[in-house]
Amino acid sequence: MRGPLLLALAVAIATPASAVIRQYSYDPADADTRAAAGSLTFMINQRMFSVRILKMRATEAQATADLRPADPSVLGRSIARGNERDVYEVLPGNEGAALIAAFCPGSRRAWMAFSPVKLYQDLSVVVVGDDPKGGPPRRCRSLAFNFRGEWRPPPGAPPPLGEVAPPKFPN
Repeated sequence: MRGPLLLALAVAIATPASAVIRQYSYDPADADTRAAAGSLTFMINQRMFSVRILKMRATEAQATADLRPADPSVLGRSIARGNERDVYEVLPGNEGAALIAAFCPGSRRAWMAFSPVKLYQDLSVVVVGDDPKGGPPRRCRSLAFNFRGEWRPPPGAPPPLGEVAPPKFPN
């Protein structure tokens, strides 16, 4: 009897109202990541039992891309993944097309497979792009990031997701 009550309580608590929008910032952990991506900030929707990445921002520049969850099967069997299990498609709107070109030259579509996104944890990402010659998706690069910090939103109710402005970063 106690198990079902705890499950019902957990489901009741994990409502959309309990979701929290967070922004985690990461610095490149190696020279290859610095050259390809630089520092990145990810806007996430954190719920009790899951995290969904919403946006990716170049921390040192004015570049933003929306991310959409994708089926891992789009990556094919030839793309070996380690701890990277959450797959997102990089949408080409805003500066998404430019970020796709930077991460995966020659590709028009790209996907990113992420290790778990958690506060104070480093992040690894595998970038996969479509083959310009029409073949199966190809592994473009691996990115490694060190957790830098969390950008705290101002107090009060969060603005609608479409109206969230990127934080201002000193250059």
